Amino acid sequence: MKYVQRISGQPADQLMMAMIGSMAFICALSGFFYVLISGNAESKLYTMTSLTVSLFSWGMYGIQKSIPKDSPYSKLITPALIFLVVVVITLYNPMALQQMWVALIFFPIMLSLLVDYRMYLYGILIFIVYFSIFHIFGPTVNNEGLSPIIMATTKAVYALGTMILGGIISVTFHQHKKRVEAAAFQQQKQQVINLLQCFIPVGERKTQTSRKEIGEMSALLKALVTEYGRGLRVQEWEIDLLSLLHFVSRVKLPDYMFEKEGKLSEFEFEVVQEHCYMAKELCEGIPDFLEVEKAFLYHHEKVDGTGYPYQLSGNQIPLLSQMLGLVEVFLALTTPRSYREEMSQREAYVEIQKLVGKSFRGDIVDAFGKVID
Repeated sequence: MKYVQRISGQPADQLMMAMIGSMAFICALSGFFYVLISGNAESKLYTMTSLTVSLFSWGMYGIQKSIPKDSPYSKLITPALIFLVVVVITLYNPMALQQMWVALIFFPIMLSLLVDYRMYLYGILIFIVYFSIFHIFGPTVNNEGLSPIIMATTKAVYALGTMILGGIISVTFHQHKKRVEAAAFQQQKQQVINLLQCFIPVGERKTQTSRKEIGEMSALLKALVTEYGRGLRVQEWEIDLLSLLHFVSRVKLPDYMFEKEGKLSEFEFEVVQEHCYMAKELCEGIPDFLEVEKAFLYHHEKVDGTGYPYQLSGNQIPLLSQMLGLVEVFLALTTPRSYREEMSQREAYVEIQKLVGKSFRGDIVDAFGKVID
């Protein structure tokens, strides 16, 4: 059972290469015994051909094992070898079969099992070129009384049929892969959300603010993204996750810092900067979370280059980061603190307008003004 599981865990392209090598070795072994019995010259040729294919296949299998799995070349070795074997067999025809061209038409189906649909299309183009050259300039065989036109039409129909079948297989595999990846991403996203939600009560206790702020930030961000427009593509779940991350990231800060009125010390300022890395720490290595990671990492950067953690300026700062930073300031000003009263929305917006060209871009501030109006 363990051996079966070990085999099933191998990549499909390596399994096919091992299968070709094993089948060719069995053929070579059977041919060898037949040579011992009959001494037939054709049997010797059959044995040597099978042995050559076997050794070549196992050699390519070894190369595949040594190439990193994420290398784009690893999955091209098997289809390239299969195509090479098919070309050699159809041209050389060691067994002198009348209908050796049939071996050619199985290539599209084997190709569809090994590569994605884009590579399949490239492979099919190569197949069509060789298939046409082979039947125009290749060796002629007895067509069993059929006219050349009928025989050529029959071959073309069979070839077209296998290409369509291979295309169906390739597209089906591609769609299945997309569904699996989407399901895996949804699971990853839910795991991150569940983890963050566990810290909401801690954030409420430390900051003495309600979790309602998460919904308020999300609603303002969505409205600002819609109002700003200009080709900014942000999905709703990304905004919801950013708002949740922003609230929960405060758990990284010491309690006393939420009550401190004076200027932060150099050490305290370094501690504050740490919360910008929370999204990176949680989401790094997950491609679908990249926009969330970048937006949160840079949301304290300022257009004049005095922000943190990397002192980016101007257009170096992602738009979504600017928006998140602006909404954060707005909510901070309109939320009461123990050391000051909250401002009205209009008062807070006037304060934000003073930061144009320093902290925020003017066009984003203008769009936000329309949102709160």
